[in-house]
Amino acid sequence: MIAEHLLFQSDGGFIRIPIWGHIPLSGPLKKILSHPSFLRLKGIRQLSFSQQVYPGATHTRFEHSIGVYHLMKLILQRMLTSPLALSLQDDRFRFDDHNCRVLLSACLLHDIGHFPHAHIIEEQIPICGTEPIFSHHEELCRHFIYEVHPGVPAIAEILQEEWLVSPEEVIALITGSSGTRFTKLISGTLDPDKMDYLMRDAHHCNIPYGSIDIERLIESFVPDPERERFAITEKGIAPLESLLFAKYMMMRNVYWHHTSRALSAMLRRLLQDIALNCMLSADALRELFYGNADDRVLYELKQLMPEKDHPLCSLLDDILMRKVYKRAVTIQPYLPDSAKEDERWFIYNGDGDRRRAMEVKICRFLNKRYHLGLHGHEVLIDPPSKKDIFDYNDLKELRVYPTRSEHVHYSLQLSSEYVRFDDFRESVFRSDFILSFERYTKKFRLLSRMDLVEYIVASESEIMALLQE
Repeated sequence: MIAEHLLFQSDGGFIRIPIWGHIPLSGPLKKILSHPSFLRLKGIRQLSFSQQVYPGATHTRFEHSIGVYHLMKLILQRMLTSPLALSLQDDRFRFDDHNCRVLLSACLLHDIGHFPHAHIIEEQIPICGTEPIFSHHEELCRHFIYEVHPGVPAIAEILQEEWLVSPEEVIALITGSSGTRFTKLISGTLDPDKMDYLMRDAHHCNIPYGSIDIERLIESFVPDPERERFAITEKGIAPLESLLFAKYMMMRNVYWHHTSRALSAMLRRLLQDIALNCMLSADALRELFYGNADDRVLYELKQLMPEKDHPLCSLLDDILMRKVYKRAVTIQPYLPDSAKEDERWFIYNGDGDRRRAMEVKICRFLNKRYHLGLHGHEVLIDPPSKKDIFDYNDLKELRVYPTRSEHVHYSLQLSSEYVRFDDFRESVFRSDFILSFERYTKKFRLLSRMDLVEYIVASESEIMALLQE
């Protein structure tokens, strides 16, 4: 069984990465790790602009992908060695040889489609005419899995010959389009992707917010065939709480740090205007980003700009020289005393044209009042996303499998042996409590060049009226 080989044996040799230490290497694993399409991930930083705040945050999608593979391997070992986990599997939801191979390969390749600053760009993909310039990284996994390099087989061929899995099945699982029972295992509250990046990002940023007892959490995993996902036993409640709180703290302090958000907004507006003004073709931008690394892509973009004295070049220079736009206005985007979204502040996230038009309008207002000579990109809107960042709906479906005598009575009162995490009454981290994390993490921000902040603050009431038109 190749799955047994991947899970419990080694061909000799290890790869050593921060957090998880020595990870044993197998032949099929080494074939993918050494492939040019996978090696390119060494040039794709995990946290894009966060290194401008935390200089150690230079870690890449390469080691993260190995870490996710490693954690799925530990989870599958639990599924195949724990008597309880084995007893709860059935024909609908079984970790047999084939399923283990697909899950391991999908976890290893889940980020193969990433390109420089992909998450930033995906928040608002620039349009050239009516055509989106970039694809989402999940959609690009097919391109890189089938990508051909001289002298080496494509990753798709390695999956077929070495891993004995269908590339299409792996792609379907990564993109979530498969209808497979295992989609929730690699994308949800308890997925190994989240477990790795929270620990890894905190480590490289050198902040104390990402400590999670991953080993104990995995030891609590049991299959939940009815929900087609993992459940936990009681021993997993405390480490699950630490995972949820770690994500909240990382969102506040790293992922939504105002400097990272400002640089992200600057890059989105830069690419939007390049596309709108047809300064570079869609094909040229795709070629630049899909085949490049974070450290080079913006410098090469500067070389490609056709008009070196174009006002947009100053915006690109500001990004390159870390002349970061500052917060001029910050708004809580929820209605008072409510978890309900205030649509006035969220609407700009889903409509790039509307956002740009308002940014230009505010600049024109400032020009008229203060005679500043702004070009329209010196004030930017950084709106919150409606996307659920704390897996609220997935957490509502999480269940606990009681194993301790004081908790078994729960299952006696229900039609199932499993109890909803929300109903288990052993944690304050209920799904409704998680909604407060959303509320206090998300912000609506108006950003500007440093020299413009005083003008915006002095005209805040008029600008707020413009924003709410």
